[in-house]
Amino acid sequence: MGESYFIDDVFYGRKSVDMAEFARARVDVVLEMIRSEREKAERGLRVLDVGCGDGACSKLFLDIDNEVYGVDKRADRVESAARKGIKAKVFDLASGLPFEDGFFELVYAAEVLEHVYDTEFLLKEINRVLKKNGVLIVTVPNIACLPNRIRAMLGLYPKYVAPSRKHWGVGEHVRAFTKDMLTGLLERNGFKVEATKANLVSLIPTRSTMKPWSKMLGKAFPTFGEVIICEARKKRLTSDVCPPNV
Repeated sequence: MGESYFIDDVFYGRKSVDMAEFARARVDVVLEMIRSEREKAERGLRVLDVGCGDGACSKLFLDIDNEVYGVDKRADRVESAARKGIKAKVFDLASGLPFEDGFFELVYAAEVLEHVYDTEFLLKEINRVLKKNGVLIVTVPNIACLPNRIRAMLGLYPKYVAPSRKHWGVGEHVRAFTKDMLTGLLERNGFKVEATKANLVSLIPTRSTMKPWSKMLGKAFPTFGEVIICEARKKRLTSDVCPPNV
């Protein structure tokens, strides 16, 4: 897997198996959701990976017989994704999404919203390119994860936010989320949240804590999890509903 997917170098400046395992716990939950949607459709889905990076995660969706597109602002990553068979484009999300209305059955946006200033614009764009009853799967770091709650009580700075751009690899994060903040944002922007889970609940998310119980706790108590994972279905935006004749 490529470093653009496994955030290894961001945290440790070297390849880290622990962080790869941490990322895989999130992706396993996402793959379970996508497989479920594919089984309902009884065929492959047209999927968009927003912020696809080098396509390592997109390739997992492709491998279960979906048609996968991707967008990313870095040309080198898009080239790598294209070599894996992803229909990837170089594009800045601040300009919207370069696809026609109702083009996708499922959109995946992993660790993207925390980097976006205008989150509502991006969510409305995702809503626009989804088909009727299409599904969005979105993941974000949880500012209220269990370790951050303990850090707050000890007067320590929380994970996943930063006071400057060069700070522990999260300096590009401009938004912070809790479970309720994320679900509320989705509901206000054209989605009905159907499932909320987390990758795991753990004091220190490394290989030594990647036990089955930590993943089970993530599914049962997502408010304490490290990464929040929401599955939401498209609903009609209020602005899309024509007012009655008077």
